[in-house]
Amino acid sequence: MLGLSSIAVMTAAGAAGVIIILLLAAVVFLYKRVRLLESKYAFFMQDETGKSVELKLREDVAKLHDLQGTLDMIHQTQKDILSVQNHCFRKIGFVKYNAFDNIGNNLSFAFTVLDGKDDGFCLSSVYGRSESRIFAKPITAGKCLYGMSEEEKESLDNALQYTGDMQDGQKDSQ
Repeated sequence: MLGLSSIAVMTAAGAAGVIIILLLAAVVFLYKRVRLLESKYAFFMQDETGKSVELKLREDVAKLHDLQGTLDMIHQTQKDILSVQNHCFRKIGFVKYNAFDNIGNNLSFAFTVLDGKDDGFCLSSVYGRSESRIFAKPITAGKCLYGMSEEEKESLDNALQYTGDMQDGQKDSQ
């Protein structure tokens, strides 16, 4: 006869055997799941041409780094252009008018050109039947130190407000 201790050992061995079988079944189940996930991962990590997505991402990141260098160069070039542009005439004001009541066709004019710092000049021509006069007045920081006619002031204001569109600056005859 078997003793009580040998029955306990057999029961423990049987329970351990069942646990081992259950664990073995769990390992097989998990192994199949991992294989299925690996195949899905491998499929997912390839693009339509079979190329690795990881390799594609590395190439794209390298291209982005190259583009960043190009973008930095473009920004520096833009700064250089804007710096030069501040010293170029780029604002225009123009007004045509009749200087005298007995002369028509708006043959007199005031023409103002300014750079990016609002420095430049106002050129005005007063047309008369027997003579014509031309005047030039310097403009510094948007102001003229000399007296200006109403038409010259209007021309200067037009230049200071200039956005790139020329507008008809003719004054009506009085």
